[in-house]
Amino acid sequence: MTEDEKQNTNPWQQNLIKLYVLKGLAFAWFPIPTIMLFYQAKGLSIEDGLLLKTILSASLFVFEIPSGYLADRLGRKVSLVAGGGLWTVAVLVYCLGENFAAFAAAEILTGFAGSLISGADTALGFDSLVQLGREGDYRKFEGRLGAVAGITEAVCGIVGGMAAAVSLVYPFGLQAIALFFYFLIATSLVEPPRQVSGGQEWQKLGEVVKFALIEHKPIQALIFFAAVCTNVTFLMVWLSQEYLASVALPTASFGIAWALFHGVMSWVSLGAAAWENWLGRKGAFFSIVLILGLAYLGLGLTQAQWGIVWIAAVYGGRGLKLPLILNALNHYVSSDFRATVLSVNSFVFRLGFVGVGTSAGWLTQTVGLQSTFLIFGGIVLALGGWGWWRLQNVGVFEAPTG
Repeated sequence: MTEDEKQNTNPWQQNLIKLYVLKGLAFAWFPIPTIMLFYQAKGLSIEDGLLLKTILSASLFVFEIPSGYLADRLGRKVSLVAGGGLWTVAVLVYCLGENFAAFAAAEILTGFAGSLISGADTALGFDSLVQLGREGDYRKFEGRLGAVAGITEAVCGIVGGMAAAVSLVYPFGLQAIALFFYFLIATSLVEPPRQVSGGQEWQKLGEVVKFALIEHKPIQALIFFAAVCTNVTFLMVWLSQEYLASVALPTASFGIAWALFHGVMSWVSLGAAAWENWLGRKGAFFSIVLILGLAYLGLGLTQAQWGIVWIAAVYGGRGLKLPLILNALNHYVSSDFRATVLSVNSFVFRLGFVGVGTSAGWLTQTVGLQSTFLIFGGIVLALGGWGWWRLQNVGVFEAPTG
């Protein structure tokens, strides 16, 4: 057997390959480009749509940390299998639902499923690389995962738009099929052995949370910085649809625009490690703040179809932030509570979006979409700039990047 054949049959290498596939299936978001049209067809308003996404964030907020802790205790594979199964059920509820209450129930179930997956997939991937002696490759691995996610979203956005032209429910059916395969593939993962801390302090969930949010200053600073950046990139998923409609982009072109945005995200994500090597961690993290802040300001000052370049810039910032921030976090955390700390990271973001999503919905109705972009552009420059300064003060930029 050749060395390549041995590598391909290695269970840890197999995990990495399967995680690429699982990432693609998880991001097979066929309904997203036309979901607002789906809500309107069911008698819901734009505010109702944003409220549903706030409910999703609240659900993830409630379940995020306990599910990460369970992943560390019961196994990341168990968490991913359960998450895939529950998410499939949630999407089937969307297929059959007819009103706000049904969709709210689906979002709550989706939040629980997403919280089971969040952190567990990243932790399993990092620990598989550790078993292969390749933890230094994590940035490249996460960058490729981001590219897979972006390409999948792009392709599925176009396919979902075509399916929605026949029936607005069909994209949900396609997503349910993809998630069912996620569930099946997750059952074939192999759980890597985890390092076990000798002390008892990590056996209690509350103490892990305290460690991440209070005691360990670099992790605390990274989680805050990630929350600021992730909130504005997630908000753009919904505000971009309103912007495209406001500049009279034909509805049929929404799927193409969606593909363009995610193509940019994938391309940038693949080059994230090289970007950080070129600028250094300090410069790369500062560039994320500048890209996101200036793009929001640009959208606030532009009322034309060419303004989609600013949306593409936000997606580029999204492609940079994920591999770079997660790589920095992973190097500060040992494997026995890695999923829990990564869930704390997602928890803080979701908590923030409960306020951000509600505020954005209110602002678009009171001061208009353009002013909303300007306000959030100022916020991300201010809070992101402060977060970057904190990272510098606690020594994150001095840590190795590989």
